[in-house]
Parts: sequence; C-alpha cells; structure tokens
Amino acid sequence: MSSKFLREHADSLSKFAKETAVRASTAPDDFFLQLAAKNQEQAAQRAQHQLLLEEAEEAGELVDLRLIGPRANGSISLDWFIMAMEPLSKAWKLAAHRLRYGHDAARGVGADVLSALNLKLAGLGHGSTRIFVTGNAQPDLTGESLLQATLTQVFRLLNSQQDEFYDAVDAVGGRSAHQLSEFMKALDGAGLAAQFTWQSPRGRQFWEGRPDEITRIRALLDTIREPERYEEFVEGRVAGITDTGRLDLRTDDGKVSIRFPLRLTDQVQRLTITSTARIKVETARYWDSVEKKDIYKRQLISVE
Repeated sequence: MSSKFLREHADSLSKFAKETAVRASTAPDDFFLQLAAKNQEQAAQRAQHQLLLEEAEEAGELVDLRLIGPRANGSISLDWFIMAMEPLSKAWKLAAHRLRYGHDAARGVGADVLSALNLKLAGLGHGSTRIFVTGNAQPDLTGESLLQATLTQVFRLLNSQQDEFYDAVDAVGGRSAHQLSEFMKALDGAGLAAQFTWQSPRGRQFWEGRPDEITRIRALLDTIREPERYEEFVEGRVAGITDTGRLDLRTDDGKVSIRFPLRLTDQVQRLTITSTARIKVETARYWDSVEKKDIYKRQLISVE
C-alpha cells in the first residue's frame, strides 16, 4: 500500500475515533460506547504506526529484520533479543564511523555518528518474529546520507562472495565485521535463520540468512586477520569517481582503486576526470587464506 492511501485511511480512522470519543465523554455510563471509543482509538493508532513505517520505507530509512525458526513463532526470548541485537547495532555504528572518517573507532562511536544514524526500534511485526528498525536518511554536510551509505556497505558484505569479500570488509572495517560475526553466532546458537530487507535508493536490498548462508558468512568473517597498514603516495590520472566512495586512478602500474571517507568528499569532488592527482593513502595488506595471496586495499588520507 502507498503512503498516500495509508495517510487517508489513518486520517479517516482518527476522525471517526475523535467523534466517538466526544460522544463517549457525554455518556460515561454507556459501556458499549466507551468500548467503541477505545477500539476506534486503537485502530487509529495502528493505522498511524503503519503509515510511519511505510513513509520510513519510502525514504530509505527502514530495515525489516525477520527471524525464522521453531523458536521464532511470533515471540522471542527477551534476553536473547538484547544479547543478539547489541552486536548488530554496534556493527552498523562502527561501519558508519569508518565510512565517515576512514578509520575504525579507537574507542566508542562518537555522538555525531550516533545522531546522524538515529537508529530506533520502530516496532515488531506479526507472524514470524519481525523487527523494524528506522534511522535518519537525511544527507549530512557532505551531501550524503550516512545511514544509507552504511546500509549499502553492510548489505554488500552480507552478500559478498570470496572475490569481493576483503573489499567489503575493508569498507566497513574489521571491528564492524567482528560484531557482524557475533550476531551470526547468536543466530546460529539459537537455531534461527534471518532475512534482512531494505528499500534503498537504488532498489530493494535483501539478505537471505538461511542456516547454510550464516555458516558461510561466519566462515569468511572468521578468516579475517588485522592487516598490515602503511602510508604511501599514489600518482596518476583520475579515471573515475563513484557515489559509493571510490576514486580510481590510472598509474604507470595500472588502475588503482582508492576508497574515500565521506568527510573527504569535498576534496575528491575538486578532482576532474583525466586530471593528474597525487594522493596520500593508507594501504592495508590482507592475507587471503583461501586464495593464498596478498590483497591490497587503499583508503584516502588526503589529496595533495
């Protein structure tokens, strides 16, 4: 249903509820009128909540997490819920910090990142246990939405295959990847499958967390070791700039891809295609234990 239809429906229910409430206030001893007023008020509140979720989804601000399994029959252990959702929440916040600043948070994630994300538990759905989480998709001073940039990279990591796994990990950072692994461990331990859905500006993003998929992602995440990091300069001609935070340079050794944090977007936007550039980067050297080779990932420090 569209938000327009839901808004008209919610307005109608609210109008009826108010009219009935006024009549009920003049007849406090009328049991059935009091009951009708209460029921109509609840129906109006449910419709308003459904409208808010629909508007959040249309704005790219809603993540729908569905838990599936024998133990997810419309309810879930409160202790398990708190224990499992904490690492998932941390994973998103740590990824957001890295995407904004280009490095993992040394301690806790700052208030500016938390405020920009504005993550909230928006409600629970019926049937299999469903959890609705909303955030703030408004662009920041860089012109980008930190929430949408974060969710884009998290879904990319969850759906990544071996050939793009280290690039996806480098985007969100090792600390975020570790917290995602803890969330997968909690799902696995509870015998639950999961589904993530997010209506992004580029289309619907989906992760089918079947038990075998959870095992696959956990196995990949468990291979991560802290990479060797060092700074270097890269010179070449600008070959491309993407809105997903990537700058490509053509050098004498071939094309080099460099990820840039959101806070440096203005520096990157000053560059033009085919112009020469000298870039200071932090290079991370990962060891791919499956392919038995080094993988290099670069993060922009500054444009010289």
